[in-house]
Amino acid sequence: MSRKLLILVFAFLVLAPAALVVQAQDCPDGVVSLRVDDWSSGDRVEYMNQVIEAFEAENPCIDVVLEPNIGDDANTKRLTWLSAGTSPDLMAYPPEWAALYMESSDETAYIDLTEYASGEDGIAVGTDVYEGIYEQGKYNGNLVALPKDYSTSSFYINTALFEAAGIAVPEEGWTWDDALNIALQLTLDANGNNAASPDFDPTNVVQWGIDIVNDGWWRAMQSYLQAWGTETISEDGTTTTGILNSDAAVTALEWYRDLVFKHHVAPSGTVIGGVTTGMTGRVQMFLDGKVAMGVTFHGPWWQDVMNSTPNLKWTVAPVPAGSGGHKSVLMWMGWGVSGQSQHPAEAWKLLKWLTTEPGQRVFALKALSGNPVVSQEMQRENDPYWGVYVSETQYLGPLEELRTPYYSTCVATPAGDMMKLLMADGGDALDVKAELDKLTADADKCLAEGGKS
Repeated sequence: MSRKLLILVFAFLVLAPAALVVQAQDCPDGVVSLRVDDWSSGDRVEYMNQVIEAFEAENPCIDVVLEPNIGDDANTKRLTWLSAGTSPDLMAYPPEWAALYMESSDETAYIDLTEYASGEDGIAVGTDVYEGIYEQGKYNGNLVALPKDYSTSSFYINTALFEAAGIAVPEEGWTWDDALNIALQLTLDANGNNAASPDFDPTNVVQWGIDIVNDGWWRAMQSYLQAWGTETISEDGTTTTGILNSDAAVTALEWYRDLVFKHHVAPSGTVIGGVTTGMTGRVQMFLDGKVAMGVTFHGPWWQDVMNSTPNLKWTVAPVPAGSGGHKSVLMWMGWGVSGQSQHPAEAWKLLKWLTTEPGQRVFALKALSGNPVVSQEMQRENDPYWGVYVSETQYLGPLEELRTPYYSTCVATPAGDMMKLLMADGGDALDVKAELDKLTADADKCLAEGGKS
């Protein structure tokens, strides 16, 4: 036997068992593997990886496996997991779908976290998480989820276009009527006439004053309708009739549609949808300087994109008030520990890491943090950017998805589809009242039948 081979045999017989002994001493129960539902995309993938690597370094007996971003099929995928008994240990908690998950699973989709949260390795409400955000993770009074982050809405403002027109950036207290008046001045045709001019040519617009939500994103329209003094569903989650088709709702949606077809201050959904290069249509139009008030009803997700766009001068403004006051609906996402998890204690440890200070210092780079320490240090109220979003938390309306497991299926999805039609070319020919009457009749039938649309 050669000297080299003898050395290899010695290493295997002596050193390898020693290494195994060390591992066994460090992890007497072995290494626990946890799967995590991860919806990260873009640079957020890097952020998530940083947080997980730091957790694993601190907890060498826990190995974390990230489920890849499941995109548009996320809801179907999670329901499939629950049905097949293969849910990750930490499953995403989207408020618009969470009630459906809880009601559709034979097992508990998310366990009650109250005992963990109040235990020795628990969290302190008010110190580790804002009480208002903590409450958002409750289902039927029990804590089932904690937030990765949350966002409120703003309007993105092209300050160069505002300065050129001599218009001040809107501040808290401005209204939708103010938004229209500003949009009229900032909408220009090819001859330089604004939309308030009798010589304005609406068939040849080169710069719009404002954009619209054209993709059926109903959370934005919830904020809008609440600002006009109406909601979309009853508090008990059983009916939309008399609410979503109320006079206030009809007036609000007709007014919104008029931005495109009557006042010509916003591009139609067809025009926005025709932008096929770069970012999402209305984001790209703002980046290109074609919209003065763009990316309306959006959270703080675009800061890096705006900053990296050459020659773009921008800021954000609060959401304008309607006849019902200043209202905005919270957007948030978090995780709960799946009832199918075989390692709930370890899953809680990871959930706490992700949703309190260690993970929050990374996640707060892209959204608002529910952790008071991180929020105060990184997102101060007097910050010209983050301060707008923090202040918006004073005006939060109800998150109506939590009123029934079937809100997304019966209300949000068909209502979003209706808005796509109203705001696309030809939408001005539709009767808003008739469309809402049909929508509410179908929605109520769907709710009564347990989500069978």
